[in-house]
Amino acid sequence: MWPLRSMLFIPAHKTDWVQRVNRYAPDSVVLDLEDAVPHHLKVSARPQCREAIGILKGKGIPAFVRINNWEEGGRDDILAVAAAGFSGVMLPKARDVGQIRELDNVLSYVEGREGLPLGSIAIMPLPETAEGLADARHLVAASRRCSTLAGIVGGMVEGDVARAMGFRPTPEGTEQLYLASKMVLDARAGGAPWPMASLIGTALDDLDAVRKLAMRAKSIGFSGAILIHPTHVAVANEIFAPTPDEVDYYAGLVEAMAAAEAKGDAAVRYRGIMVDYAMLPRAHDVLREAERFGVPRAGRA
Repeated sequence: MWPLRSMLFIPAHKTDWVQRVNRYAPDSVVLDLEDAVPHHLKVSARPQCREAIGILKGKGIPAFVRINNWEEGGRDDILAVAAAGFSGVMLPKARDVGQIRELDNVLSYVEGREGLPLGSIAIMPLPETAEGLADARHLVAASRRCSTLAGIVGGMVEGDVARAMGFRPTPEGTEQLYLASKMVLDARAGGAPWPMASLIGTALDDLDAVRKLAMRAKSIGFSGAILIHPTHVAVANEIFAPTPDEVDYYAGLVEAMAAAEAKGDAAVRYRGIMVDYAMLPRAHDVLREAERFGVPRAGRA
C-alpha cells in the first residue's frame, strides 16, 4: 500500500460521494466519522461507513477511517465499521501509548471476527494535543501497525494543532516548520517510514496555494498528503511522485555506480559531483516509486 501520494477525506455517511471518487484518482480515501459528520448522525453513519469501505474495496482504493476520539465512541466506531477492505484507522487526538495499544487489540479482534489477515489494518496516529505532539515517536513505536503518522502543514487556519501548540499561522508558515519537521523525524525514528501531511488552510479553489503547501511538505520529508477537497488530489499526486527528470538523474546514478564497481571503484564523479554507496538507497527508492506510479525516464517513452 505504501507509499501513498494522496489521501482524500470524504464524510463517512456520503456513500454517493464515494461512488464518484474514481474521477479524482486518489491513492486512498479517509472516511471521516469525526469532524465531517454532525453529532446527531454519528451512530447512524456507521453502517454507511461500512458500506463505503466495501465500495472502495471494489474500486481497489484503500479505505482508512477517521474514528471519533478514542474515549468518545472511537472503539464502537471500529466494532461497527470493520469489514473487508478496511485498510487503516486514523486516530484523532492521539495522546498516549495506552490508546495505541488498546486500538491495536481491538483491531486484532475485528480482524479475527471478519476473517481478515492479522495485522492487516494500519494505525495512523493524528496527534492534536500537546501531549501527543510531544510524544509522537512513542505513539508510532507502540504498535507495528503504525507505518505512518499524520502531521499538519497548514495555511491561515487555527485548528486543533495550532491551539495545542500555541502558534499563530502566517502565510510564510515559519512558525510551523519545527513541528512539521519533528513529526517527520518522530515518525521515522519510531518505525513509521511514511509520514503524511494534512494540507489545510487554503482557499479550496487556490490550487497554487495547495501546490505550495504540498511542495513544502515534501521538502520537509512527508511522503504524501491528506486532502480535504477532491480537486487537490491531482496536485498531490503530481508533487509526491518522481518527475521524469528525477527518474533520469537517479537511473543514471545507478548506472554510473554500476560502471564504477565493475572497474573496482566505490565512488565516481557523476554530473559534476562525487557519488558513492550512500546515494544508492535514495536512487532505488525513487526508481521503485517511478515504476509504481508509471513515471517514465526523461526523454524516453
